[in-house]
Amino acid sequence: MEILKLEEVQRYYDTETGDKLSLWFGEYDFFVDEISVSVSGVPLLRNEKSGEIHFPDKTKHMIAYFVDEARKNNKPGIVLSPKNLEHKRFSFAEKYDFLYSQIDYEYIPGLIRPWDEGFLTPVFFNISVLNKYSQHPDYKLDLFSETYGNISYSDEWIISFGVNKNNKVIFWLGDIDKLPDNEKYYLRSENVETDHDIQSEFYDAQIDVQFSDPSKQSITFHLRKELNDRVKQKLSFDLYMLEGEVSQVISNLHRPIFWEDKHVGPVIESFNRIFVESINNKSIKDDIKLVNSAADTKNKGSLKIFQLWLEERVGCENAADLMCPFYVLYDFRIITCHLQSSEKRSESLKSINTRLGINESNDDYEVIYDAIISMLSSSYTEILERV
Repeated sequence: MEILKLEEVQRYYDTETGDKLSLWFGEYDFFVDEISVSVSGVPLLRNEKSGEIHFPDKTKHMIAYFVDEARKNNKPGIVLSPKNLEHKRFSFAEKYDFLYSQIDYEYIPGLIRPWDEGFLTPVFFNISVLNKYSQHPDYKLDLFSETYGNISYSDEWIISFGVNKNNKVIFWLGDIDKLPDNEKYYLRSENVETDHDIQSEFYDAQIDVQFSDPSKQSITFHLRKELNDRVKQKLSFDLYMLEGEVSQVISNLHRPIFWEDKHVGPVIESFNRIFVESINNKSIKDDIKLVNSAADTKNKGSLKIFQLWLEERVGCENAADLMCPFYVLYDFRIITCHLQSSEKRSESLKSINTRLGINESNDDYEVIYDAIISMLSSSYTEILERV
């Protein structure tokens, strides 16, 4: 049977469909040739989309051993239901007594290192553990993608981390061991029990050496730059100004980790500078006049001028639709950065949701953020096709 092909190394995904797998401890019955096998509480890997079961390498060997014993003793089947799989502690950061599970290390594919046993044991933390590193000026938090990043302190140390689908932060136990004592104490205060899931771009990059795609906001920044370069090449002016200053803002800008006003506001404020305030009003007005000297460009703000340029110069009949995410971004900045009455805030939030095509009662900033980024990217893509 498939599970007895011990020479085939199990991966953390379905090699036929590419679907991600997750550790699963349910009941499962099957046959290995003529021997019936019933397992319960044994670590298995489950395709969450199809429900198909796969077998971690260590589970394969365990089943193969007991099946062989059953054959030797002329038994028709076996039942495997281990009482306690967890008892091993590793030599890293021992005195801090971090919560972790040897099951993760031994049964999640790709983590076992016989020459450095336990180093790649995943240790889980509340998402709030990142608060210190994202807010404190002595630390630098870099997000390479949506679920993978680095934390560093001056030139003294650096550590990689991931974020799983349950919003838990993951570090390797061996990496934690290399940190100063004060950092270990802090991390231990935010340490939580494993949820046995390390599927993330962190795992893909660190274990499978599959590097993450750029984040959606990075793609949108690139599209903005590409549009500016295209306009400069074809129409001989900069669509955006202060590109040096804006580049500095972009280089220090990351997707929020927490979704309250105080965390989202500064990011949206920076977005507004990048996508709205840096619009080159004067040059755009001059360019509009080249095709329509009678165009009314007086007393119009950046967004109205940009929209008029799309209509008059680029010929976009759907300019209002293309500009929608820019206006929403501006309004979202007001909600997250300015004090408003509850009634006014509720009205603005409802309007933002409606224009983004999401449930009007939504108050989840992450949903709004992702929708704005997605719509900005779509708008830039279409404008690029027209310029």
